[in-house]
Amino acid sequence: MEDQKSNFFFARVFSDTNLYKVNLSSNQVFKYGAEVIIQSEFGLNIAVVTSFETSSEKHNMKSHPSGNLIRYANIEDKAKRLQLDKKSTSIKAEINVFVHQLNLEMNLTNILIPLSEDSICVYYTATERVDFRDLLIKLRNKYKSKIFLRQISSKDRQSSFLSSSDSFFYNSHSK
Repeated sequence: MEDQKSNFFFARVFSDTNLYKVNLSSNQVFKYGAEVIIQSEFGLNIAVVTSFETSSEKHNMKSHPSGNLIRYANIEDKAKRLQLDKKSTSIKAEINVFVHQLNLEMNLTNILIPLSEDSICVYYTATERVDFRDLLIKLRNKYKSKIFLRQISSKDRQSSFLSSSDSFFYNSHSK
Protein backbone atom coordinates (compact mmCIF):
# COMPACT_ATOMS: atom_id res chain seq x y z
CA MET A 1 0.00 0.00 0.00
CA GLU A 2 1.41 3.38 -1.03
CA ASP A 3 1.81 5.96 1.76
CA GLN A 4 -0.13 9.07 0.81
CA LYS A 5 0.89 12.49 2.06
CA SER A 6 -1.97 14.76 3.02
CA ASN A 7 -2.39 17.88 0.96
CA PHE A 8 -2.56 21.28 2.57
CA PHE A 9 -2.58 24.99 1.81
CA PHE A 10 -1.94 28.22 3.67
CA ALA A 11 -4.64 30.69 4.60
CA ARG A 12 -4.73 34.04 6.35
CA VAL A 13 -7.52 35.28 8.61
CA PHE A 14 -8.61 38.84 8.01
CA SER A 15 -6.78 41.13 10.46
CA ASP A 16 -4.84 38.28 12.10
CA THR A 17 -1.07 38.42 11.88
CA ASN A 18 -0.68 34.65 11.59
CA LEU A 19 -0.53 32.37 8.60
CA TYR A 20 -2.38 29.07 9.08
CA LYS A 21 -1.55 25.68 7.57
CA VAL A 22 -4.83 23.97 6.65
CA ASN A 23 -5.12 20.28 5.77
CA LEU A 24 -7.32 19.26 2.88
CA SER A 25 -9.06 15.88 2.97
CA SER A 26 -9.12 13.72 -0.15
CA ASN A 27 -12.81 14.43 -0.82
CA GLN A 28 -12.49 18.23 -0.63
CA VAL A 29 -11.96 20.34 -3.73
CA PHE A 30 -9.23 22.99 -3.58
CA LYS A 31 -10.08 26.58 -4.62
CA TYR A 32 -7.27 29.12 -4.67
CA GLY A 33 -8.32 32.53 -3.31
CA ALA A 34 -11.52 31.20 -1.76
CA GLU A 35 -12.80 32.15 1.66
CA VAL A 36 -12.78 29.16 4.01
CA ILE A 37 -13.77 28.41 7.59
CA ILE A 38 -10.80 27.28 9.69
CA GLN A 39 -9.98 26.81 13.35
CA SER A 40 -7.57 29.60 14.30
CA GLU A 41 -5.96 29.96 17.69
CA PHE A 42 -8.83 32.30 18.64
CA GLY A 43 -11.76 30.22 17.37
CA LEU A 44 -13.59 29.61 14.09
CA ASN A 45 -12.76 32.21 11.48
CA ILE A 46 -13.06 33.03 7.82
CA ALA A 47 -9.68 32.89 6.11
CA VAL A 48 -8.56 33.54 2.55
CA VAL A 49 -6.58 30.81 0.78
CA THR A 50 -3.21 32.42 0.02
CA SER A 51 -1.24 29.53 -1.49
CA PHE A 52 -1.68 26.68 -3.89
CA GLU A 53 -2.41 23.16 -2.71
CA THR A 54 0.69 21.10 -1.93
CA SER A 55 1.82 18.00 -0.12
CA SER A 56 5.44 19.11 0.17
CA GLU A 57 6.73 19.82 3.66
CA LYS A 58 9.62 21.76 2.08
CA HIS A 59 8.35 25.25 2.76
CA ASN A 60 9.94 28.02 4.75
CA MET A 61 6.75 29.79 5.78
CA LYS A 62 6.21 30.23 9.50
CA SER A 63 2.67 29.09 10.16
CA HIS A 64 0.30 27.87 12.83
CA PRO A 65 -1.44 24.53 12.39
CA SER A 66 -5.17 24.89 11.84
CA GLY A 67 -6.20 21.31 11.37
CA ASN A 68 -8.56 20.40 8.57
CA LEU A 69 -10.52 22.66 6.30
CA ILE A 70 -13.93 22.88 7.95
CA ARG A 71 -15.83 24.18 4.90
CA TYR A 72 -15.93 26.93 2.33
CA ALA A 73 -17.52 30.10 3.67
CA ASN A 74 -21.18 30.54 2.76
CA ILE A 75 -23.38 33.63 2.62
CA GLU A 76 -24.38 33.30 6.29
CA ASP A 77 -20.72 33.07 7.38
CA LYS A 78 -19.86 36.18 5.39
CA ALA A 79 -22.85 38.10 6.76
CA LYS A 80 -21.87 37.13 10.30
CA ARG A 81 -18.26 38.24 9.63
CA LEU A 82 -19.53 41.67 8.53
CA GLN A 83 -21.76 41.87 11.64
CA LEU A 84 -18.80 40.98 13.89
CA ASP A 85 -16.59 43.52 12.12
CA LYS A 86 -19.14 46.22 12.98
CA LYS A 87 -19.31 44.96 16.57
CA SER A 88 -15.51 45.01 16.82
CA THR A 89 -15.50 48.71 15.87
CA SER A 90 -17.66 49.59 18.88
CA ILE A 91 -15.62 47.29 21.14
CA LYS A 92 -12.44 49.01 19.96
CA ALA A 93 -13.89 52.39 21.00
CA GLU A 94 -14.85 50.98 24.43
CA ILE A 95 -11.39 49.47 24.95
CA ASN A 96 -9.76 52.76 23.94
CA VAL A 97 -11.65 54.42 26.82
CA PHE A 98 -10.18 51.84 29.24
CA VAL A 99 -6.69 52.33 27.77
CA HIS A 100 -7.00 56.09 28.30
CA GLN A 101 -8.37 55.68 31.86
CA LEU A 102 -5.45 53.39 32.76
CA ASN A 103 -2.88 55.66 31.07
CA LEU A 104 -1.50 52.81 28.99
CA GLU A 105 0.99 53.66 26.26
CA MET A 106 -0.52 51.48 23.57
CA ASN A 107 -2.25 52.05 20.25
CA LEU A 108 -5.09 49.67 19.40
CA THR A 109 -4.87 48.62 15.79
CA ASN A 110 -7.65 46.07 15.41
CA ILE A 111 -10.11 43.86 17.24
CA LEU A 112 -10.82 40.34 16.00
CA ILE A 113 -13.92 38.48 17.12
CA PRO A 114 -14.02 34.93 15.71
CA LEU A 115 -17.19 33.50 14.16
CA SER A 116 -17.52 31.29 17.22
CA GLU A 117 -17.70 34.51 19.33
CA ASP A 118 -15.93 32.78 22.21
CA SER A 119 -13.02 35.20 22.45
CA ILE A 120 -11.80 38.68 21.57
CA CYS A 121 -8.32 39.35 20.26
CA VAL A 122 -7.01 42.88 20.71
CA TYR A 123 -4.06 43.84 18.48
CA TYR A 124 -1.96 46.80 19.53
CA THR A 125 1.34 48.52 18.94
CA ALA A 126 3.55 49.98 21.66
CA THR A 127 7.06 51.35 21.81
CA GLU A 128 7.74 49.72 25.18
CA ARG A 129 6.44 46.88 27.28
CA VAL A 130 2.85 47.46 28.45
CA ASP A 131 1.57 46.18 31.79
CA PHE A 132 -1.98 45.45 30.71
CA ARG A 133 -3.06 43.28 33.67
CA ASP A 134 -5.62 45.84 34.89
CA LEU A 135 -6.94 46.25 31.34
CA LEU A 136 -7.28 42.50 30.98
CA ILE A 137 -9.30 42.29 34.21
CA LYS A 138 -11.64 45.08 33.05
CA LEU A 139 -12.11 43.45 29.64
CA ARG A 140 -12.84 40.00 31.07
CA ASN A 141 -15.37 41.48 33.49
CA LYS A 142 -17.10 43.51 30.78
CA TYR A 143 -17.18 40.99 27.93
CA LYS A 144 -17.28 37.67 29.87
CA SER A 145 -15.06 36.15 27.20
CA LYS A 146 -11.52 34.94 26.63
CA ILE A 147 -9.38 37.97 25.88
CA PHE A 148 -6.13 37.87 23.92
CA LEU A 149 -3.88 40.92 23.80
CA ARG A 150 -1.33 40.73 20.99
CA GLN A 151 1.41 43.26 20.52
CA ILE A 152 2.40 43.59 16.90
CA SER A 153 5.14 45.55 15.23
CA SER A 154 4.46 48.13 12.56
CA LYS A 155 6.05 45.67 10.11
CA ASP A 156 3.46 43.02 11.10
CA ARG A 157 0.71 45.57 10.69
CA GLN A 158 1.84 46.53 7.20
CA SER A 159 2.45 43.00 5.94
CA SER A 160 -0.40 41.10 7.59
CA PHE A 161 -3.41 43.35 7.59
CA LEU A 162 -5.48 43.92 4.50
CA SER A 163 -4.16 46.22 1.85
CA SER A 164 -6.62 48.20 -0.23
CA SER A 165 -6.62 45.53 -2.96
CA ASP A 166 -7.25 42.80 -0.37
CA SER A 167 -10.05 44.89 1.08
CA PHE A 168 -11.70 44.97 -2.35
CA PHE A 169 -11.31 41.18 -2.59
CA TYR A 170 -12.81 40.66 0.86
CA ASN A 171 -15.76 43.00 0.28
CA SER A 172 -16.53 41.87 -3.27
CA HIS A 173 -16.64 38.22 -2.24
CA SER A 174 -18.68 38.76 0.90
CA LYS A 175 -21.96 39.61 -0.82
